[in-house]
Amino acid sequence: METLGLIALFILLALFITKQFISPLLYMKKIDQQSVSDDYCVIDVRDYVSAHRSPYPEAENIPLSYLPRALKEQFECTKEIVLISDDLRGVRMAAKMIRKKKHQSVYYIQPM
Repeated sequence: METLGLIALFILLALFITKQFISPLLYMKKIDQQSVSDDYCVIDVRDYVSAHRSPYPEAENIPLSYLPRALKEQFECTKEIVLISDDLRGVRMAAKMIRKKKHQSVYYIQPM
């Protein structure tokens, strides 16, 4: 009986890790900066200070903390989406939020 409980706990833990960390990576694709054109909506999810210090051309700055509200209120984009962030964690969180609303693949760039 105890072994069955441990197996169930292991399965639940594996499902949690898959949902939180692995599945967002399946619908995120890294893209080269030179490949980004007018065919994409470019969203910079870095904070205002980072985005101001090293701006990305034609990117709309929506910090990660403001993204849920922006998706509800003002976000209308019919093109594919490219995210800009300093870290993969921020991209993963933003992609998960956008994926819930848009149901499409999300690309990302990590600026140098």
